[in-house]
Formats: sequence, C-alpha cells, structure tokens
Amino acid sequence: MKSMARTRTIRLALLVFGMSVSVVAQDRSQSQPAVTPVPAFGQNAPVLSPENPPVSGLDEPTLELRTASRSFVSPALQVSESADTNGGNQIGASGLESVSRVLGAFDLQQFWPKSDLFLEYLGGGAFYGSPYAVKQMHAAGLEAVTRWRTGQATLRDSFSYLPDGSFLMGYGGNPGLGIANGGGTAGTGGGLPGFRNSTLGSIGNIPRLANTAILDVVQAINPVSAFTVAGAFSNSHFYDPTNTFLNGDQYTAQGGYSHLFSRHDQIGVIYGFQLFQFPQVNGGEVYNHIVNVRWSHTLTGRMSFIAGVGPQFTDLQLGGSVRHWSVSGRAQLRYKFAHSSLVATYEKFTSPGSGFFAGADTQAVRLAYTRPLGRTWDIYADLGYSHNKRLQDVLFGAQATSYDEGYAGALLRKHFGRTYDFFCSYRFSDLAFNVPPNLLGFPGTGRIAQRHIGTIGVEWHPRPTRIE
Repeated sequence: MKSMARTRTIRLALLVFGMSVSVVAQDRSQSQPAVTPVPAFGQNAPVLSPENPPVSGLDEPTLELRTASRSFVSPALQVSESADTNGGNQIGASGLESVSRVLGAFDLQQFWPKSDLFLEYLGGGAFYGSPYAVKQMHAAGLEAVTRWRTGQATLRDSFSYLPDGSFLMGYGGNPGLGIANGGGTAGTGGGLPGFRNSTLGSIGNIPRLANTAILDVVQAINPVSAFTVAGAFSNSHFYDPTNTFLNGDQYTAQGGYSHLFSRHDQIGVIYGFQLFQFPQVNGGEVYNHIVNVRWSHTLTGRMSFIAGVGPQFTDLQLGGSVRHWSVSGRAQLRYKFAHSSLVATYEKFTSPGSGFFAGADTQAVRLAYTRPLGRTWDIYADLGYSHNKRLQDVLFGAQATSYDEGYAGALLRKHFGRTYDFFCSYRFSDLAFNVPPNLLGFPGTGRIAQRHIGTIGVEWHPRPTRIE
C-alpha cells in the first residue's frame, strides 16, 4: 500500500511539473517573438520595390500593382467603324468618310522564379471608304526581366508599321497587355524627359515604320541607394518615294543615382547623352548632353509625384557647329481617388521632329482621367498639347519654323461578361504650322489639319489559356 501511494505521489508531482514547464514556455513564447532569419539584401531593399522604384530609372511607381503570377497565352479581336471628317489626314481637307478597322491581338505571359517574359503582337487593316484604300497595321512588343539578389535588368522593344504614324487604331483602345504601343507592364515614363514620347503629330496616310529598343539595369548598393543605367535606339522610317518626311535615328545613353531618404521620398541625379541622325540630310546631326536632378514623392497605391529639371547642352552639326544651352525638365502627377485615377504630365526636351523637322525643341503636356461607372461601364478621357520649334534649317521636311499639336478624346466601354466589350469614342485632333509647311505631296497654302472621329466597336477577349 505504501509503495502504491508513493508511486501515485511521484506521478502527480511529475504531472504538475510538466504543466508548469508548459505554462512557462507558452508565456515566454507570447512575450518574446520568435526569431526568424533576416531576408537577404535585395529581397527587402526598399529602393528595389516596384511600389517605389529608383527615381533615376525608367520604371515609375505603379498605383495598381500587377498581382498575376500565372503564365498564359491570350488572343483578342477588335472590330470598329469610324466616321472621320478627314480620313486622309490632309492639311486643310474636310469631308465625312467611313473607316473600318479589324485588329487582332495575341499575348504571351511567362513567369519563372527570377525572370518574366511578356510578348505581344497586334495586326490588322484599315479600310477607307472614299477613295477606297486598304492600309496594313502591325505592332509588336517585348518585355523581358531578369532579377538577382541586388538588382534587375529589363529589355524592352516596341515595333510598329502604321498608316499614319499613330497607334490609336480605331480610337477605341487596344486589346492586350499594351506592350506593343510602348506601355509595358509597368509605368515606363521615367528616364530623361521625352525618353518615350518623341513622336508628336502626323499628316497624311504615308506608312511609318518605327522601332524602339531599350535595355536598362538597376543595381542596389545598399537598401536605400541604387545605380541605374540605360541605353536605347529608336528609328522612324517613312515609306514615301517623294521624300516628303525626314527619316530619323536616335541613340540614347543615361546613367543615374537614386537615394531613398524617407519611406515616401527619393532624390536622384541623371546624366544622359543623345544623338539624333537624319540620313536624308548631309550632316544634320544633333548632340545633346543632359543633366537632371529629380525628386519623387510616393504614397503606395494612391499617389506618385516626380519632378526633375536641369541644364542641356546642344551641339548642332550641319555644315558647321552651332552650340547653345537650354533647360530640360519633366513633372508628372499620378493620383488614384476612391473610384477614379488621374495622370498629369509636363515635359520639355529635344525630339527628333516627327518627320517634319531635323530635331525640335519640344514642350508637351498631357492630362488623362479614368473612372468605372458601376460594375460594367468604364470611361476614359484624355487631352494633350505640344509646341515644337525647329532646331535646324534644312531643305527637306516642313519649311515652317514651328508647329503645334493638340488632341482631346473620350472613350466609353461596356463589359458584357468576361468575354465581350462594346465601346464608343470621340476624338478631336489639330495640327497647325505657323506658316504653310510646303511639304512635297501636300500642295496649297493651308497650314492646319483637323480631324473629328467618332467610333463604335466590339472587342472579343476570351479567358487566357494557362501554359504551366
């Protein structure tokens, strides 16, 4: 009996001791957080965050981060009908004309652990009513991203062959990811002023082939600082036997440094070099050296503001050397309200001249607004204006000394389930030279080309097909 009582006492003591140890351990676990491994540098460096990328790079803070992580292929088809008051896009012309457009799209999105690939092709035709004519439309885009522990490299390319130099096919928006028209999967308006906005204005339906290739690299040196470098080549070629417009090539190289000095603020400095060449002009080269100091303020998911300004040294090489100093700058505000978003941009830069001039001093502003109306309606509106002043006096191109371009438009889109969209849009554009441009193939004394375009259309975009 004594042995059994002693055994029970020992068991009870062990039970009480075990419960006490458990309680103490639980209390300690609640009062002291568990220690986890520190993430490797580069995985959590704020300066590499897509919500607030380096201000000296090409990417901009995104107000709506892409959350898709599945690889897929996706087709789309768009058919539209437009009423155009100047279908030939001529100076001083007017007359109502119908234009039918058929546009197909194919997108590929592929993800790997450290790399992403996005491909897009859009193609179709525009059918003009009076006189009857058929114009081809082609565009393709590529974006390839590879990442390592402390940085990333991105290769981008956008190609287009279009009847009037504008990718606003049908003025109803384009199906797909938006890579083919230079938009990309992230905001890519960073870099030097005018880095991705160099073609402004066009007249006539002369086909234009344009291509822009960009390679940019971001390398963090610590969690709040990074170096950025980028190189780009772009060209514009007009298929016009009369040499009405000036073909142009543009080479760009830039390097910068960014520093994140608070959670929402960055400061950076950029140095860039640009070379513009015009094969039809003997010489006609433009050399630019640019320095910009830039600041950005970002509120994740709500607002981003970027402003930069600095000196620009230009050397014109046309039968001699003409040098001068000027100012280049850029400011952009992107704001997301509860149910809408707004983008406002101002830039001052040197542009290739859009085929009219052998280089131009350009100032451009743009305002865009988007808003959903209920669950199945969306509205988009934008307007823009640019003033372009000739840099060189050459025999080809427009003989005016400046031109102004303005446009305004609105698009209303209705979603029918997940497969079909109906849209209607209106767009007004105005291109005005200060004097008659005396372009070959555009005789007369007119100096203004205006267009009013109303469009209705339907778009089919089935569910993407996974390829994983």
